[in-house]
Amino acid sequence: MKKKIKLAVIVCAAAVFVFAMASSRQSAQTRGPQVETIGQRFKNIKVLTDVLADQLGKLMNIFSASLNVNCSFCHYTDDFSKDGKEEKEMARKMIAMTFSINKEHFGGETEISCNTCHNGQMHPQSRPSLEPTQHSAGHGPRPGQPTAKPEASAVIAKFVAAVGGDKKVESAVVTAERLEPDGKTVEPETINFKSGKYSAKVVYGKQWVTDLWDGAKAAKFGPDGSHRLHSDEAEQIRREAQLLFPAAIGSAYSKFEYRFADKIDGRQVYVLIGTTADGFRERLSFDAESGLLVRRVASTPTVLGSFVYQVDYRDYKNFDGVKVPTVVKYAMPNIYWTRKVSSVKLNVPVADDVFAVPGS
Repeated sequence: MKKKIKLAVIVCAAAVFVFAMASSRQSAQTRGPQVETIGQRFKNIKVLTDVLADQLGKLMNIFSASLNVNCSFCHYTDDFSKDGKEEKEMARKMIAMTFSINKEHFGGETEISCNTCHNGQMHPQSRPSLEPTQHSAGHGPRPGQPTAKPEASAVIAKFVAAVGGDKKVESAVVTAERLEPDGKTVEPETINFKSGKYSAKVVYGKQWVTDLWDGAKAAKFGPDGSHRLHSDEAEQIRREAQLLFPAAIGSAYSKFEYRFADKIDGRQVYVLIGTTADGFRERLSFDAESGLLVRRVASTPTVLGSFVYQVDYRDYKNFDGVKVPTVVKYAMPNIYWTRKVSSVKLNVPVADDVFAVPGS
């Protein structure tokens, strides 16, 4: 269980997509000495030396998801800096090869990544599968587009009306459970909300972790103190606070753009790009019939492809006139969990000290 918490802290599992983090090795060299690189922060680094240090956790999770392996596949987990494993040496060669292909054939753009060849398998497969596929020409035809292109403002208005309109939520206490990928491990979660401030506490046995947005900044902490947050991770905690009650979507994004119609789980959705006042962009998918938000996607660029953060919203239920998704699925490379909401108490007393970082 402690290992699970440690992993969540390293990559900030409550956190992801298009945030202010450089995506090329060159950027680490041009930002000045105040930017720490992987080679400066960690021991025995032979590739990735001039990549921003903040990217390492995300890159490791991209590797794990691309090959469907865990840390011990390449590392001695008692000392990650030790050499001796053939797989670690091969990984170094493959990373160098990937950089070379992108530089020589794609003008330095990150078009090729580990997942391009591995696609969730430990070893790349050179032979095509002979299993029959539904479509013989790729992923099949693109979903039909509406005759009249919807206005983004109309999509948002329909969504807001569907979840309760202008009913105000000044405070709330949400009780939920966090379900891990094994389908058996469950941790209790309590969310407090007041005047835009947000605190979500998950209890792991005798340990716990809290994600907090105090209205101005984000924090993540546990019984041992605060954990360092990267900019994209802090942004995702902020978004959780802003979208806890979906009708407040206008407080999260200052601009919406309609892009196209698509399908999720067989249902037509309208895909919008939401842009925050700070310039962060996320993809939002709304059910064309019900108007409800069903998926939110953000991505953080790295030198080996985007680190994608996806949230799926399901099973909306009415709590005193406000509809809230009671099943929320979170997915990142090699990290998955589901929040299942059991109760929502609106406009109830919530103490101000719930939104304070201990020791601050």
